[in-house]
Amino acid sequence: MKLSSIHVKSLAVNSSNISTETIDGDEHIVIRGVVPVIDDVVMNGGLYPASEINSSFKSMEGRQCPYGHPKIGTDYVSADMPRAVNQYHIGAWAENVRKDGEKVIMDVKVNRRFADGCEKGKEFLSRIDDIIAGNSSDPIHVSTGLLLQREQNKGKSKGKAYTWVARNMHFDHIAILPASEPGAATPEDGVGMFVNSEGEKLETETAELIDAANCTQEGLFNKAKFFFANNSFSFEDIYSALRAALRNASSGDDWPYPEMVWPDKFIYYKSGKTYQQKYLMNDDGDAELVGEPIEVVRKPTEYEVKTNKETNPMKEIITNALKAKGIETEGKSDAELLDAYTKMNAEEKKEETPEEKAAREKKEKAEKDKADTANNSELQQQITAAVNAAIAPLQAQLNANADKEVNAMRDAVKAKFGMSDIAVNALSGDPLKELYAQCNVSHGLNGSFQQVNSSQSVSDMPE
Repeated sequence: MKLSSIHVKSLAVNSSNISTETIDGDEHIVIRGVVPVIDDVVMNGGLYPASEINSSFKSMEGRQCPYGHPKIGTDYVSADMPRAVNQYHIGAWAENVRKDGEKVIMDVKVNRRFADGCEKGKEFLSRIDDIIAGNSSDPIHVSTGLLLQREQNKGKSKGKAYTWVARNMHFDHIAILPASEPGAATPEDGVGMFVNSEGEKLETETAELIDAANCTQEGLFNKAKFFFANNSFSFEDIYSALRAALRNASSGDDWPYPEMVWPDKFIYYKSGKTYQQKYLMNDDGDAELVGEPIEVVRKPTEYEVKTNKETNPMKEIITNALKAKGIETEGKSDAELLDAYTKMNAEEKKEETPEEKAAREKKEKAEKDKADTANNSELQQQITAAVNAAIAPLQAQLNANADKEVNAMRDAVKAKFGMSDIAVNALSGDPLKELYAQCNVSHGLNGSFQQVNSSQSVSDMPE
């Protein structure tokens, strides 16, 4: 891949984003909200993918902000070279580099004491002070110096065509442009030479981020297409078009499908990872994938959710909600399920008429009565089971005593009448009791009450 040096020009300063603060005892000018680059922007025919920017933008933290792109002779050089520092450094650097949506944003801080000690710094302070005092409305621009490799690839992003893709971006500096260095707007005007630390000379191009970020630069048609084209298609049309676009961009049997769709982007799952992809709809109803996909991890609440093709949490939530309302879900497509879910929510939000309220309350009361009856029946069964369990031991004891009494009567009848075991064991109930009554079985008194002979008086019983 071709190695290139690029200067990306953007607006940095107006009076609303300038402030001062004291750092290390010195007064510093703070320029907030500087935007050096934007995701998926096309400049000079090259795409700057969000994935590449996300992996490299933090390297701008602490980078020098020289006054103009450093040069030695006629060649551009790195801002870190000692000779470049001596000639272009005005005590400025980049800080608090961060992402805000598609934009990379940072603050530029300038040491006023240091800047006041050199000619370039004094020129910068004069321009800043005029803006603060309201004596000038001329903007101050910055231009980001970076090295990158060009990958030959064609496509379209944000309505603009590109023929190459920026890879392996390395940010060297963020230059504050002097009034005499406005920056060229075309590759023809902006080509120069950059000499790296190995002495290798590279072509240097200047690109306009301000123009490139505007999707209307290639005509009114693209503007209307970018902002309004999706409105003429239903959700199902867009969903089907996105799925077809993913299938065309995929190889093998692993065909991803959209999981969540927004007007300008969607989420899909592929090969164990979840991605976010931007898109546009063309006049034929086909989806055009914009830029490169960005890997994401969804965090809907306090936990991470990673989906796969077999399990789709959002689809399960929608399906379960529809089933709870008695709405058929079997055989419906994802788009049909979402449409049914939307209609269900709309119905629930409608104002309830008195008749509907009465019918609902009647239904709720019937369901409550039915539930109460079921609960009472279950409670009665539990009480019966508990009582039976409690009296079971007593019943067993009563049965044992009855068996003992029957056996005693049978033994007496057998002894009295000389019956066989089979015959006597066949006796029970009243027949056994009648035969037993004929046995005249008596139980002796305690020996203390037995009379020894007829001449002994009862009064002579042992004490």
